[in-house]
Amino acid sequence: MRQGSPTKYLYIVGRGHSGSTIFSMLMNESSTVASEGEIVIGFRPGYEGKRCANGELFSASPFWNRVKSAFERRTGGSFADGVRFLNQRAFCLHVPGQLLTTSGSREVQEEKRLIEALYDSIAEASERPTVLDSSKELSVAIFLLRHAPESKLIHFVRSPFGVADSYVKRVKAAKTFHVFRIGFRVERHYFVPMVISALLWSVESLACELLRLIYPKRIITVHYEDLCGQPIALLERLEAFTGLSLAGSKAAAAERRVMQAGHALSANRLMRGEQIAFSPKRGLTRYLTRVDKAIVALCTFPLAMSYGYFGRRAMKPPVVMQQMPQ
Repeated sequence: MRQGSPTKYLYIVGRGHSGSTIFSMLMNESSTVASEGEIVIGFRPGYEGKRCANGELFSASPFWNRVKSAFERRTGGSFADGVRFLNQRAFCLHVPGQLLTTSGSREVQEEKRLIEALYDSIAEASERPTVLDSSKELSVAIFLLRHAPESKLIHFVRSPFGVADSYVKRVKAAKTFHVFRIGFRVERHYFVPMVISALLWSVESLACELLRLIYPKRIITVHYEDLCGQPIALLERLEAFTGLSLAGSKAAAAERRVMQAGHALSANRLMRGEQIAFSPKRGLTRYLTRVDKAIVALCTFPLAMSYGYFGRRAMKPPVVMQQMPQ
């Protein structure tokens, strides 16, 4: 199934709450891919005191210490300064600049030097040739398409109803939501964050489809529901697209193998759980009322229909993350 030379950098773009956690963990089961969660976005202020997905403190992690040493050897600069710069550049308000800035500009050259040094250092520390970053930020995706020819993008899509349902669940639990990195308090009414989530699903999906028209060989659209229903076929599509062998990932999906937590800094609750296996089962939205679903449908209708979310992909809304009994 493999075609051409293996891709060096893979980047997941799309909305949060789309199931990219289980997908990135499954990709990490391949011996060719180092999947360390949301890499660029993971270096938020205070990351030095955080714990990785496997429970290690970042500052005491042998893996991240190897990455830090390799990065500073490659760049001749500070690791902390470098990842801070990359994290700041990942902000969505940089999208217009990423579209317009020329490749010869000093800022673009610096970002290219630092992001490639970071990914290459992770590849070196993990002893795997390809790095997968699931940061999902559109600004980083545009930068990689324009200025890093060894990269390819995976546009990961889930039903807007599933995304909104998962988002509302988090909003209800946390009593807060964030837009453009600004936090807002919400006590009882989740209508506004739900609508924002649905509208952003449409905007980002449309942006990714436009990018796919411009870079047809560099970006592929895959669906969470297809990962659940036909994981082997989806992984074979990715083998053809990336030129990589994903034999380990296919085996993990077929055998419902327990997957090991990596070194991701941005790990969510599921990634930090123990004994996580790829185990598809049927599930339903639980936090949206019929009125909520109608509103989400209005906000996402054209693209949701084109993706089949009012047809074949609407029949079996699944979940693929299961924590095994101890």
